[in-house]
Amino acid sequence: MRPSEGTPRDQSSQTIPPLHVQPGFNIAALDQQTLLTVVELRCADGLRVAHLSPSQCVVKLESARRYLSMATTHWKALRAFGDGPGRSVPQVLFQPILDRDCVQLREFYESGIKAYQRGILRIEGTEPPPQVRPGSWAWELPGGWARFAAITGGMLAAFALVRQPLALPSSPWELLAGWAFVSIALSAGNWLAAGVVRQAGAEVYAPEFGWRSFFPRFRVDLNDAIMAGPGAVADAALAQLATLVAALGACAFLFPGTALLPAGALATLLAPFWWSPGIRVLHARTGRRREDDKWDFQFEPNREVWRAFRTRLRHLDLRFVGVHFAYSFLWVSAVLALAGLLLSGNWSELWRAFHSSGGPRITAFVVLALLGLAVTAALSALGAVGYLGWREWLAHRPRPNARVTRGQVTPDAIAGCVGDSLLFQMLPAADRDLIAKAFEPEHHPAGTVIIREGEPGEKLYLLHSGEVEVTRTLPNGREDPVASLLPGDVFGEIALLNRSPRTRSVRAVEPAVVLALSRTAFEGLVLSRLSRTQIEDAVQKIAFLQRTPLAANWSPHALAAFARRASFQDYPADAFILHEGEDNHFFYLVYEGRLAVQRGQEEVAQLGIGDFFGEISLLQNSITKATIVTRTPARFLVMHKRDFLQFFAKDSSIGLQFEAISSRRLGEPIFPLQGKSLDLMKA
Repeated sequence: MRPSEGTPRDQSSQTIPPLHVQPGFNIAALDQQTLLTVVELRCADGLRVAHLSPSQCVVKLESARRYLSMATTHWKALRAFGDGPGRSVPQVLFQPILDRDCVQLREFYESGIKAYQRGILRIEGTEPPPQVRPGSWAWELPGGWARFAAITGGMLAAFALVRQPLALPSSPWELLAGWAFVSIALSAGNWLAAGVVRQAGAEVYAPEFGWRSFFPRFRVDLNDAIMAGPGAVADAALAQLATLVAALGACAFLFPGTALLPAGALATLLAPFWWSPGIRVLHARTGRRREDDKWDFQFEPNREVWRAFRTRLRHLDLRFVGVHFAYSFLWVSAVLALAGLLLSGNWSELWRAFHSSGGPRITAFVVLALLGLAVTAALSALGAVGYLGWREWLAHRPRPNARVTRGQVTPDAIAGCVGDSLLFQMLPAADRDLIAKAFEPEHHPAGTVIIREGEPGEKLYLLHSGEVEVTRTLPNGREDPVASLLPGDVFGEIALLNRSPRTRSVRAVEPAVVLALSRTAFEGLVLSRLSRTQIEDAVQKIAFLQRTPLAANWSPHALAAFARRASFQDYPADAFILHEGEDNHFFYLVYEGRLAVQRGQEEVAQLGIGDFFGEISLLQNSITKATIVTRTPARFLVMHKRDFLQFFAKDSSIGLQFEAISSRRLGEPIFPLQGKSLDLMKA
């Protein structure tokens, strides 16, 4: 239960370019952090949702003809933005966690960004995208007729080819006639497909006659068929094929010399190497539509090379890939068979001629060469992905805080140390200079006790150079290390704020120079400018957080937000913090002390300074999964559930960090959760 050492980087500088923006549609470029934290979004007007399956849907912005494919759970989350004045992403994310209905954060953020880019989520007051009107199409055809026509035409073509094999054109007029048959058949197929799409309830876009093509023909955009479901997509593709297979059968049966071009056109429409009507039929019947949150990533953390590669690999539609491979093999075999029919060749004679000419040896060499090239390309691609992933890992790994040491203690050096200190950074430069003049340097050899627990406190200290160790005395008299302080850290403030004896001892680990500020100067110069809460947050909370692996890469804003929400809580030794199977309403970060983690009667782990617990039960809105008991007196930074969830949802990088940590501890993804809310917030 150690905190994560791989926290995501701040992505506030990454901008979000709109996708598929047409002329006249202007979206102000927002950085991702702004969009995912403070911007209030709402669902656009005129959205249409097509449920492709119980788990998948496509959302369309009708007026602009923009689509977003996603899981139904993701659409449920996006729908929570509502039709009213709008809500921010943290506000929307907060509720699904309480309802145990939260999706994986990377996919949620990816869907939100793409929904904004495509106008499905919009900012109130911004211009909507330009309208894209569908074509006026009144003629309709039931999908069953398209299937019947495709089957009948296929049978006719097969019968004709068996009865009268393909033959090469004997004159230019036969070639010209075949060209005309193809143009007419393609036009008729698109016309029938448009009727199928319209009858299914989807729109027909851009009907036109295209002259600039080898086969001039009537064209139409049928991509909206997906809004009527996969069945409509398959029926429209079959309608496109039906007229061409019928034309091939008629040509082969009546005019054999004209059948070459229809056969070539049909092979092209059935080819497995592009998104052909044949592949559309195959995919609609055996595949799954690709979800936009799992491809072409826009959310910056998802674009890391190795993560993007693994995500694509994990969501690969293996069933369709296998069927596609088998279909490709059949298509190649059919093309070769038709080529043999066209050449009127005897396969046994062709094989003998091929063998006697040394063809198998040449073919084997070519196949082996191609195989070698394929293996080399695959290994090179994997090596490139691995190298890029390694570079990103180096860029993302946390780096230790630099130890700033100074030589001679000059007034300028003191002023620089005061200016770099977290406590005084919030003050104007003039105030920092005034305070710096009141500090007096003190030199302490290694092993010197600078502050002794129980003695009166009369000074505030700022570590200028060296390293010091903070300890406390346990009831048994043994000294317990609490923290190690580095240059820029402040200590000794508790006794001055509370007018109490020192609560901890501080000893120089190596020769150290500290800057001392008297009580009188502290009260006159510091307390007059900073509140008690500001001093405690900066010295006791934020400075501590910066030394923990959990918060080492947090932004200053995130550190301050955590410090505001968290409060100190002390427990004696052998105190039970959490009981396994009970409700939990707090997140705990160990500030001092040692703890044991128990499941049943068995101790499974130990916790120390900087460790944390309780986040899993808060994120799952469920009961605790372990018992936590103190082994020594302990102090925690404690945050209530509502404050923790708001903090979790406010910053995408922190949300991803806690999601990754919790998933690793559970041994499975913490999101999505299933079931209704346990209403622990109301308990």
